[in-house]
Amino acid sequence: MSIPILGAIIIGLIAGVIYASGFTKKWGILVPFTGLFFFSSIALPVSWNGRLNPTVWLPVQSIRSKLFLGAGVAAMLVLLIQVQRLKGKSIPISAILLVCIGFYASLLRFVHGGVTDGFSSIAFSFFTLIPLVVTTALVLDEYRDLRLIFRSIMLVNIAWIGMVFVQIAINSRYITQGNEHRFVGLLSNPQHTGVLMAFLVVITLWMLLNDVGKYKIIYIGLLSINGIFLLWTGSRTGLGMGVIGISAVFYSRAGRAILILPVVGLLGYISLKLMVDVVGIDLGFERMTSTKNTRSDAWRELLISAQQNPMVGVGMDELERSENSWIYGFASYGIGMLILLLLMTFVATIEILKSIKVRFSLPQEYRPSLDVLVGLMLMYFAGAVLEGYMVSRVSATICIFMVAAVGNVCIRKLALREEYDPDSYEEHAEFAHEQYEHEYSEYGDETELPAD
Repeated sequence: MSIPILGAIIIGLIAGVIYASGFTKKWGILVPFTGLFFFSSIALPVSWNGRLNPTVWLPVQSIRSKLFLGAGVAAMLVLLIQVQRLKGKSIPISAILLVCIGFYASLLRFVHGGVTDGFSSIAFSFFTLIPLVVTTALVLDEYRDLRLIFRSIMLVNIAWIGMVFVQIAINSRYITQGNEHRFVGLLSNPQHTGVLMAFLVVITLWMLLNDVGKYKIIYIGLLSINGIFLLWTGSRTGLGMGVIGISAVFYSRAGRAILILPVVGLLGYISLKLMVDVVGIDLGFERMTSTKNTRSDAWRELLISAQQNPMVGVGMDELERSENSWIYGFASYGIGMLILLLLMTFVATIEILKSIKVRFSLPQEYRPSLDVLVGLMLMYFAGAVLEGYMVSRVSATICIFMVAAVGNVCIRKLALREEYDPDSYEEHAEFAHEQYEHEYSEYGDETELPAD
């Protein structure tokens, strides 16, 4: 038995014990959520020419979709046990539409892949998307609970980085791709890795500024490494997304946060020098300054494919490019998918604008949470202009968007309830909810969940 497989078994047993102990706890859903986020953050290590790279983690990477489904089933079990915790919680329409997008794609798999593929796809969507859309609602009882969700993401970040360093020690060429040696880590595409690193940079930065002091040194280290990885991917999409998210995090506290940047920059520079001088890896950062257009040809190809069958699309298996979520969805699944994607974008834009509008009327302590959640949503749609992840079944961006969109509405509702009486939540919960619906109902971004 190889060391990676043995380690995976040990980690799985530990996770199983923690999972079982959290069935009735508020944080219980975060154990399978961590699995969902982790398994969606790895992929089959395929090179540019289609060859499979024999990485040390190949046994795990080759079955990541099955592991993702397994984590979803585990999350569904927790949801069934804790369903009463959803009473009084709300899910934004944008998140519900993302679930609808997944099921619509599954239905069209009957057309493109046959009956077996269609039924398996529907089951996959049910056991993964449903738990993801309610995870944040189950956990967020107060604004501080957002840190619990982000800590689970940070655990994945630590594990991901550790696995990358193990691969570097064994054979560093399998974590890069192409003649430019762009970083891919545990994924198979530098663009996808750049998107993931952008989200991790922003979440790590927010945790550095808002989590308890004893974790600061960990977040500084993670922020430095994530930043290097982001630049190493050469992804201008990821870099742009990172700028959007960082701007959102710094919006209300740039004065204090600016003191941390020299420390992060110094550690990042030291790490960069070590990787270049000691390990001997060419990072190829110059691509970040390139003005070469790498998208127009891909968009043209996708539009040509969409015109071949505009009603139901040609199927994802027939497409080689995916550099725009809306066009990619149109080419894959036809006009119905395009309408769903545009509708989701419109509704999410309204939700974002609402948060920006009410931000300054909320208690001060709620604003940093709202800022980062809005920032993550903006990053998601900015990246979707250049990447096709909105219709992907196994993608870390799905996990991030569900946290951001659901957390966005939950934070606003929690803030409104506290505004009426921070010491008596139960007494004023119904009144606060009615006031909230009355004031913001014209946007129509909440859908009340049933109690059972």
